Amino acid sequence: MRTLLLGFIVLVWWGCADDNPVAPAAPETHLSIERIDLSGPNRLNSSFRLSWYGTDRDGYVVGYEFTTDQVNWYFTTVRDSVFKFELDPGSDTTDIEFYIRALDNDGNKDETPAFLRIPLKNSPPVASFDVESFPADTTFGVCTFRWNYSDPDGDATVTAAFLKVNEGAWYELDRSARMVSLRSANPSVAGSGDADVFYNTSLRKEALPISGWNNGGSNTLYLKVVDLAGRESAIDTSSGFFNKRQTSDLLLINGQPPDVNARYRQTVKAVYPAGFDAVDFAQGNGRYQPIFWVPTFSLITELYDKLIFNTDQSLFANPLTGRSALLLEFAAPVMQNYTDGGGKSMVTTSFPPGFDPAEIRGAFPVDSLSLTSGQAVIEPDSFMYPVQGNYPKLQPTTLLLGADPFVPSIDSEPIYRAGLRAFGAWKGTDIVGAARKTDGKTRQVFFSVELYRFNKDESKLRELFDQILNKDFNW
Repeated sequence: MRTLLLGFIVLVWWGCADDNPVAPAAPETHLSIERIDLSGPNRLNSSFRLSWYGTDRDGYVVGYEFTTDQVNWYFTTVRDSVFKFELDPGSDTTDIEFYIRALDNDGNKDETPAFLRIPLKNSPPVASFDVESFPADTTFGVCTFRWNYSDPDGDATVTAAFLKVNEGAWYELDRSARMVSLRSANPSVAGSGDADVFYNTSLRKEALPISGWNNGGSNTLYLKVVDLAGRESAIDTSSGFFNKRQTSDLLLINGQPPDVNARYRQTVKAVYPAGFDAVDFAQGNGRYQPIFWVPTFSLITELYDKLIFNTDQSLFANPLTGRSALLLEFAAPVMQNYTDGGGKSMVTTSFPPGFDPAEIRGAFPVDSLSLTSGQAVIEPDSFMYPVQGNYPKLQPTTLLLGADPFVPSIDSEPIYRAGLRAFGAWKGTDIVGAARKTDGKTRQVFFSVELYRFNKDESKLRELFDQILNKDFNW
């Protein structure tokens, strides 16, 4: 009797259990930080990391939902993340109410989400000049530099950037253009005035100039940025530099030792009474060469109707890129655009043994050089002599070893040949000068010898420069 009664009770209990199942338990959510007691300047930046986890007594957690307004919930499966919150414009601090709840495999959600009040503050942005890209203590009409900005709250929170020249007004920069060039709006006028602004490698000036530029005097630049909350960065100050103003339509570009450069300056001075401007890219082992040939050298050459470029086979390293090359190789892209745009140029140079002119082909009227062994020599009793035009015969005072006669480009014509003597197995042309013309007008003259060496009769050398600068280029 007892056995039958016990069995009946068990059956009744089992039947009741089937009719009233226990509801699955909801998951629980936990944040790794329960409270942040920070205020004033100790508040957190608007970018920070949070982590969390969930537990479930009768299953497992499949994901999480979080919100900051208890209306819009966002699903995630990760258990930590970096959050970035934007402060309201003009606001320096705010409190973020962060909720997160776990979801389990039965579709249940934590009915009491984990909560954290996060005290935030806006951090000031940072603006800086790229010191390595900044020009040396002297600029030749154009100042080009790079600049940067950042913000601990996210670079996207920076809303404006400003540049000031000396005591001029703050000028708003395009934040997407991290390279800026400044060139006097009136390059031949000395004193304080406006400068045109150019971005990146563009040669098109911006619609508005910047004020405060000291043409023919000292300049200092100032930089700052502003973020979404209206907070300004500390002002970064550039090193000071002296900007040379334009005084002539002729620019002499020196690229050789000081005594050689002085000879060319004396020759040009003797035949060009209007005067000329001069820059020395070889000085200080190339310290004053353009760091950015494009656009810096482009913007400089745009100011001049005529250029003379004296250089040699010396190599120079770009201080920013480390690339080592001839000055003519660095200058080639600019010189080609200058000539194509109607500029007139005269170049005198020499090349290192085995030089491949591929980098300068097109910019200058050189197709190829002899690659045979041995060398070509011009002796003191020999001449370089004209094959056309009103040019004088020129004679060196010393033996010239390793002369560089060349094959002219198809769009040019020879103007000078040299009496050469071949040593070893050297073979090649005797052309040492060529010119490019358009409709009979000379626009480019190129010599593959260093003309200052042909000074046995200085008057003849001056006669050559006079003919090219004052007659061939007089159009």
